[in-house]
Amino acid sequence: MHETATDRTIEATFSDDVAKDLAGTLRDAAAAGRMRAIASSFPPPNDFNGASEETAEFAEAEILNNENGVPKTEAINKSVPTDTAKPVEYPSLIAIAMNNLPSSETEWIVVYAFYASNYGKEIFSRENILNQYKESKRYDKQTTNRDLSTYIKRAVNAGFINPLQSGYSILPAGTEKAKEIISRTSSSSPKAKVSSKAKKANEDNTTENGVVNGKKISKLSKTLKRLTNINFEPIGKESLKDFFTKYTPANDNERNLLFVHYLQNVLEINEITFDHIYSCYDILGLRISENLPQTIRNTASKTGWIETKNSILSVTIKGSNQIKAWNKKD
Repeated sequence: MHETATDRTIEATFSDDVAKDLAGTLRDAAAAGRMRAIASSFPPPNDFNGASEETAEFAEAEILNNENGVPKTEAINKSVPTDTAKPVEYPSLIAIAMNNLPSSETEWIVVYAFYASNYGKEIFSRENILNQYKESKRYDKQTTNRDLSTYIKRAVNAGFINPLQSGYSILPAGTEKAKEIISRTSSSSPKAKVSSKAKKANEDNTTENGVVNGKKISKLSKTLKRLTNINFEPIGKESLKDFFTKYTPANDNERNLLFVHYLQNVLEINEITFDHIYSCYDILGLRISENLPQTIRNTASKTGWIETKNSILSVTIKGSNQIKAWNKKD
């Protein structure tokens, strides 16, 4: 027997008539697809590269003449590895929640859709999504039922979920997005929860100021965080600095519009939060409003350039027209 990295040759010496009969039998068996049965009749060598579960397949057999003139039959054996691939294992929803991997509620909907659809294989319903909320311990009877339709609609508009006559299906883009989310190694920044009474008090009253990196920031603004998972110098796209320097904003209203426009139309972020705007101010080293969320709301109410529905920011048609109307630097 001769063995290489890819082939194994077994040589046996027979009389001329026996060798011819055996060669014919091997060829007939190969043509009939019965080679596995023949291969099993040959005991494996003691060391077959550690592949104890491999099967042998005879590719060909022929009559050869050795140096002594005695005919012999040579059977060429090729190893065929069996399929040992294991199914992909995904983390549990509770593990994803504990690590806080999704950065927005829309991303959570994409993850829930991925799991509810049996990883993209089945149709799922709104009730299935609610069950995913409960399984991940994120279900809130009041807010989840109230806002779920809005979050699902955003996932649909983003091209992650497809609404059907009865239920939903997750699209390929949604499947890829879900896999990207659950493969993350760092968590997203948790959003601080502020009660309605505390929120109103912060908006109506002047708070004591602190100083961070030379910038005056109120206690409310201190709850905002710079997002480290956003690339403001993306390859193939305009950087935030280059985009901003093309304009000459005179106040926070104009700066807020520029930042929301950049995040929405250049970086193509689906859900823009106050943290995103805070990050823009911070990375450019600009003075940050003492109450940035309220300043952004003031921009929305006074100019109509942006929307702040459910604390998710977007540019309105009026805001887009304003961007076009501004004179850019030469």
